[in-house]
Amino acid sequence: MTSKLETLKISRNDVKNIIDIKDIIDAVESAFKQFGDKKVQMPPKAYLYFNQYNGDYRTMPGYLEDEDIAGCKLVNSHPENKEHPTVMAVLILVDTETGYPYCIMDATELTAYRTGAAGGVAAKYLSRENSETIGLVGAGVQAITQLKAVNTVRNLKNVKIYDIKPKAIENLKKQIQNLNLNIKTCKTAKEAVTNTDIVITTTPVKQPIVKAEWISPGTHINAIGADAEGKQELETKLLKQSKVVVDDYKPAVHGGEVNVPITNNEYNKKEIHSDIGKIVNKTNPGRTNKEEITIFDSTGLAVQDIASGWKIYQKAKQKNIGQTIKLI
Repeated sequence: MTSKLETLKISRNDVKNIIDIKDIIDAVESAFKQFGDKKVQMPPKAYLYFNQYNGDYRTMPGYLEDEDIAGCKLVNSHPENKEHPTVMAVLILVDTETGYPYCIMDATELTAYRTGAAGGVAAKYLSRENSETIGLVGAGVQAITQLKAVNTVRNLKNVKIYDIKPKAIENLKKQIQNLNLNIKTCKTAKEAVTNTDIVITTTPVKQPIVKAEWISPGTHINAIGADAEGKQELETKLLKQSKVVVDDYKPAVHGGEVNVPITNNEYNKKEIHSDIGKIVNKTNPGRTNKEEITIFDSTGLAVQDIASGWKIYQKAKQKNIGQTIKLI
């Protein structure tokens, strides 16, 4: 891929100037299809737990074999951070022939966008095509990209927002003004998800905050917040009465929305309908009727990062963005 011992460094500001949600949706959808076709290499995430700080650190390597693109993302999760972002990430892309790291980029913005894009892809295949109202439980960074992505694949008209932090709601409202949506601030999670076509949950809670009785038939839910052991946003009863789709079985069982119910023997892995890759490549069906409730349990796959990072790297090269450095 490269014969020069040079590395392109792409900063967070560089990424912000390049990244586009439509591009990332395309990249993530392609990565999901390749995952469903079993044309990727993706070892399980490795975790370090910093329990005294309520944080963790993860390594996520991946290889898209057909495209011959490989790399590794390093990412933290520290929900109590005040001066630093709660999620910070670095992505390294490597030349598969030599192992040389030809690109190192800030992947903080990429992580938010690729996770949002995954929600957009899930909504494309699992939500009703006439969905107009979306409810957000959690109003942080991830809520923004989830909303942008879903709005790209569905003609949304209304958004309802709930968060325990009023400032987070106001910040989100400012950032989505250009989407031309009717915005409603909600006082409870129940208000945000009741009579809603699509629900997005992006909280780090360890006790369910969305009850089955609040969800209408035909609703689609992107459950994004549970990404480590012990986290759960949705009532187990809701999982059992829904068509559950995961991004990947192993990380979902380990730390996704289904991890706590499975650990407590309240939900069985066999009840999971499919992984998203098998739906994108049409091996398994997505939504099959207007009444079923669908849930996408997203933990995040390394191949999403690799595909998205490659897209950003290509645009950086085209636009002469970034700094070439001698790293090794």
